[in-house]
Amino acid sequence: MLTRLVLPFALLFTLHAAHAADAEKWYPSKYGANDEIGALNLLNAESVINASKLIKSGKTYPLAVPIDKTLPAFRHRSFHLTNIQPGEAGGTTMGPNKFTFNDELVVGWTGVGTQLNGIGHIGIDNVYYNGNRAADFVTVEGVKKLGIEKVPPIVTRGVVLDMTAVYGSAIVPEKTEFSVADIQKALDLHSHRV
Repeated sequence: MLTRLVLPFALLFTLHAAHAADAEKWYPSKYGANDEIGALNLLNAESVINASKLIKSGKTYPLAVPIDKTLPAFRHRSFHLTNIQPGEAGGTTMGPNKFTFNDELVVGWTGVGTQLNGIGHIGIDNVYYNGNRAADFVTVEGVKKLGIEKVPPIVTRGVVLDMTAVYGSAIVPEKTEFSVADIQKALDLHSHRV
């Protein structure tokens, strides 16, 4: 199922972050010291129209994958769903119409399956985009800035990479972590430029 990696803008951030680790000063952002969306500042009405002009065949690709307990997940992540019929043990019902229902209890990480992270998801030595330090904005209840709620609607060129071609297998092996070199090899195999 995991035969493709879709990289609309996350690739740009990842490649930048890898090179930024070597730079002495990688912040503040060129979009301003208070910026929270990075390269998404480049999206505007003109870029949407330009992206729409790239459409040649109208072919679409599903970006979602079914999520269940067998889905391969990054390191510690997992997903478990339990179907529950509250108050209906032993076949009991509710009310004169004998109402019954199924409810789902989910215990899982939001980082399984298809996802889009806010720019505060990845940092270097607890320093995140635009020089934000984890101690200043990360809480157990979520981030106070750089969150997914800041991400605007995205209509842009997407790049689909066939990572199975890089690894020479029908399915990318479980627990495989893509390196910058792996991503570059996938780009080179199909003469893609990002």
